[in-house]
Order: sequence, then structure tokens, then C-alpha cells
Amino acid sequence: MRSEWNEEKLQRFIKDGRGQGEYESYKGFTQIHDFGSLGRSSRIRTWKCNRVVHLLSDIETRYFYLLEFDDSVIQVKEHFPLYDFEEVVGEHEDMDTRKFKDKKSGFPYILTTTFLITIKGNDGNTYDVARSVKASHELEKKTVIERFELIRRYFEKKEVSWGLVTQKEIPLVKSKNIEWIHPARFLDDTTDFTKDDISYLTGILLESFYEKKRAIREITSSFDSQLNLEAGTGLLLFKYLLATKLIKIDMNRKIDLNQSAEILEIVFPDRKEELKIAIDR
Repeated sequence: MRSEWNEEKLQRFIKDGRGQGEYESYKGFTQIHDFGSLGRSSRIRTWKCNRVVHLLSDIETRYFYLLEFDDSVIQVKEHFPLYDFEEVVGEHEDMDTRKFKDKKSGFPYILTTTFLITIKGNDGNTYDVARSVKASHELEKKTVIERFELIRRYFEKKEVSWGLVTQKEIPLVKSKNIEWIHPARFLDDTTDFTKDDISYLTGILLESFYEKKRAIREITSSFDSQLNLEAGTGLLLFKYLLATKLIKIDMNRKIDLNQSAEILEIVFPDRKEELKIAIDR
């Protein structure tokens, strides 16, 4: 934080709704503008609901993309505060908690977990898991380890699964692939295309992908030419199809547009007749 942490500032955060709300109304406890300069920070509009997520490092961002692509995840709360920590955990005399207080005011900092994730299980029920994200070299610091131990105790009392994630647990290629396609999910907001336009055009493009011997790049370029669209439109729609999972690809391998469409799995092959109708209308 840029200034002294004290009771007054905490109450201001609470009044501002920090760490409160669900889905669209949730607001992370820590936000980018709380700091002077964070070169690796990101603001990303989430697929899960209509709001912007504040992420403070590359590792947070990369892990967030994995959560975005996971269909079982229905909500991600970033920088979730443990407001009721003292009430839940109680005494912890085995640890020196003075280091978790503002040096000037003596007021205790609010512990947070990087992500509180709401998951929908196969049985239809929802439950939360907590994940703290940190670079592995940071774990060499005693203060960092002790802070995570306090967080671990909190979620253990809450009977919520908590885990620590470093860059070693993040599949980088998959995360970068998701990052590449991520903005395309919002085509109806970021382009002049209506939802009907997108549905119609992606139907034609999906039909083109049945020509499996041709390279993906060749197919999307031909699509642009045949429909007299701006160059790159087919590629953008290809990203949209991946983001909406109407087509699938091995996301653990870097997406190579020079590969043939054989590597693609068209999720709804039974739509072929429907797509032909769309092309003819």
C-alpha cells in the first residue's frame, strides 16, 4: 500500500465494498490503483461474469487464465480478504504476528488469499477452494512462509481446501494459448458484429474447417477473401470458436496456424447440415 495502514483505512476499504459481493458485484480487496507502479499488473475482463479482475503479477495472471478456461469454475474472487481471521483462527502464540502489522500505526494487516474459487462439482453442488499464488523464490523468505501458514490455518478451520501455487505448477504454454484467444470471447462488444453476425459467420467458418487437409491459416485467409471481410477477421473468429469451445485443440501445445485443420476437434459435428443451411440462406 502507498500509505500507512490503519483502522480508518480499513473502514474505508470495507465501505468501498472491498472483498465483498458475488459475481459482477465482487470487488477485490487489493486493486492495482492501490499501488504506485506495478509494471506486471493486469486488468482482465473475466468470462465468468461482467467485471474486471485486478491481477498484480505475471504468475497471478497466468494462473487466472487457467481458471477462466476451466468450465467447472463459475466464479473467481481475486485478493480475497480474511476479515474474520482472528475470530476463526483464535490464538496463535507460536508465531510472532508483529511482522504482520503496519510499522508506523501498529495496526494489523488484512491477510488475503490470491484466489477464492467457486467450483460446480459433477453432482451439481458448488463449493469453494482457495489458492495462494507466489513465485517459488519468494518462498525462501521466512515472513512469506509464516504468512502462508496463517492462511493455511484459517482455511483449515473453515474446512476449505487451500493450496499454494508457484510458476512450477502452471503450464505456461496452455496459459499463453488461453491468453491469446481470451479477448475474442467478447466480439459482440469489441467489434461491429452483432450476435447474429457472429453466429452466421462462425457457422460458415466451422463448415470450412471440415476441409481438414488445409492449414488453419489458409482456411481463415480464404474465409476473409471469399466473404470480402477485413483481413484477420477469420483468425479472430477462429479464436472466438476456441474461446467458446465450439472447436477444440490441444491447449498444452503452442497453437500453430500452419498446421492442418486435422488437429481441430469440431465439437458439434452433427451441426453440419444446420451450417449448410446457414450458408445457403
